[in-house]
Amino acid sequence: MGTPRRWRRSRAIAAAVVLLAALSVPLASPAGAQTAESATLPPASVLGDCSGAVPVIVASDADAQSDIYSAVTLEGVLGAASCIVLAGGRDESFPPDQLERLAAAAPGGYVVGGPAAVPEAKLSNRDMTRVYGADRWETANAVGAVAAALAAGEDPSTAVGTGDDTDDDIPAWQQRLATEFSAALRSSEATEDMCMSLYRNGEPIFEHKPHTPLLPASLAKLATVTVALSELGADATFTTRVVADAGALDAVSDGVLRGDLYLIGSGDPVLATPGYINRIADARPFTDVSELADSVMAALDALGIDTIDGSIVGDGSWFADGEQEYTSHFPPGAAPETPAIWKQSYLSQNFVGVLSGLIINDGYSPYAIDRRSHIRSADSTQAAASDFDDLLEARGMVIRHRPRSGSAPAAGDSTDLGSITSPSVAEMLVRILRYSENTPAEMLFKQIGRHHGDSSRAGSAAAASSALGKLLGTAADEIVLVDGSGLSVHNRMSCEAAVRLLLLAGSDSRFATSMSIAGRTPTLQSCGPRPPGNGQGPANTVFAKGGQLNDSSAVAGVSTAPNGDVLTFAMIANEPLIIRIGSCNSLRQLTLDAIGRYTYGPSS
Repeated sequence: MGTPRRWRRSRAIAAAVVLLAALSVPLASPAGAQTAESATLPPASVLGDCSGAVPVIVASDADAQSDIYSAVTLEGVLGAASCIVLAGGRDESFPPDQLERLAAAAPGGYVVGGPAAVPEAKLSNRDMTRVYGADRWETANAVGAVAAALAAGEDPSTAVGTGDDTDDDIPAWQQRLATEFSAALRSSEATEDMCMSLYRNGEPIFEHKPHTPLLPASLAKLATVTVALSELGADATFTTRVVADAGALDAVSDGVLRGDLYLIGSGDPVLATPGYINRIADARPFTDVSELADSVMAALDALGIDTIDGSIVGDGSWFADGEQEYTSHFPPGAAPETPAIWKQSYLSQNFVGVLSGLIINDGYSPYAIDRRSHIRSADSTQAAASDFDDLLEARGMVIRHRPRSGSAPAAGDSTDLGSITSPSVAEMLVRILRYSENTPAEMLFKQIGRHHGDSSRAGSAAAASSALGKLLGTAADEIVLVDGSGLSVHNRMSCEAAVRLLLLAGSDSRFATSMSIAGRTPTLQSCGPRPPGNGQGPANTVFAKGGQLNDSSAVAGVSTAPNGDVLTFAMIANEPLIIRIGSCNSLRQLTLDAIGRYTYGPSS
């Protein structure tokens, strides 16, 4: 699996010859030649005179840059009686001036690149030898094999990796899909540590190092959400309550409650004030703590209470471990130079909030329009009590003592004054998958651990790993989760495992549709599939999750084509400081293009 051809052998001559060609191709573009925005085309002197010459046809867009280098190599071996013909971009018409050059050429010749790069329709029914592979290196090997045969005076049609070696059992649409999907591997931004997986209707179409666990960045959220749905349930909710000591309520006189009110959390990941949520243009589900304040005020009014001679006490003991962040955590048996689970910058730049059994506004107090200007609460439970204190006072309640954190009385010794229930886990998915919010992901991760008796990070990781093993079988061995958000550099996931998670969820699931719509919604709003340039209409809708850290760029998702085919895919690339190539880099763009442009499959 992984290529529409059966040949896999490599030759040292291919790598050497193509590398020399790549280093020697001038950067000028010939007059009248069709160019892509970032393509580097050979000058006219390299293109050659096609009159009676052996033609070498190659696409002339940026996606085919490495094929252009290979074509120059092949022309160089063929000698003076050869020429290069630029066929235009894969979704563009054959340039008229280049068609004229092809018409003047000798019969036969070579096509460098697969049918996706240079469709058969562009060859004008010419009988030509196609030379290409599943990625840029295999294409280089194929050209090297032909070049070696020519240099040795042998018949190049018998060389390994030519178009004559095409597997007739693989339909043309599948070869095209595999070739277009693998275009990222031929990009100049491709990395050595890179995996790709593509499934059509649950069956593999293309794979490149599919079982290699790599740093997934936020693709780790796919695993966190999968486990949360399985272990907690899609309909699970989290309730925040307010209680008072039953004896103090019985002793109320003159409108004064001589005791405390207790705000008790159950790890609600999205408990917030409207001001915190509304500072962001994109609406998202949350638990409105001001509604809890309204119901508690109504209960106190009914009891004739207008003054609390006590405090608002926050109880965050739902997560008993007390871990508010992971900058001091290390993997078991870590060497002295091993980085911590989280970088300190994740806190200083507020990539993730404060973790606790009771938080309001992600544990920031105060907060600002700009996330980086938020102030992290030293004690998020006390800060939540302070926020609730402010809400009650704004409604007219007099509270004589400062808010604090502490423990609520036992259930049998207290009386409920109000509660509020969070949106369901299924409703929260959009915040984790589309907006890639780290704090809700980490809070759900801790909920998974608590469900199994240990809400610590290590306990949650162990619980998640066990659950993934039951859900995915051996594919779970290719996932390592040390946190729930994907922030840690110690997480690992293979492309095969990412695809299995998406297949498990299903293309029409709440899980799938909660991901970003590539090119339309955060966090992939600026990186969607480019529409086909051949008049076939807009690109397909692609639901996808992106992932990006300093050393990782990734994307995975699902799309349903017009013929009903469901494509499920993943791409993960690792390289030191790969973040420098930007969020909408060629690796993501070409992957999304292949999925969004799949309009040519068989009817089903």
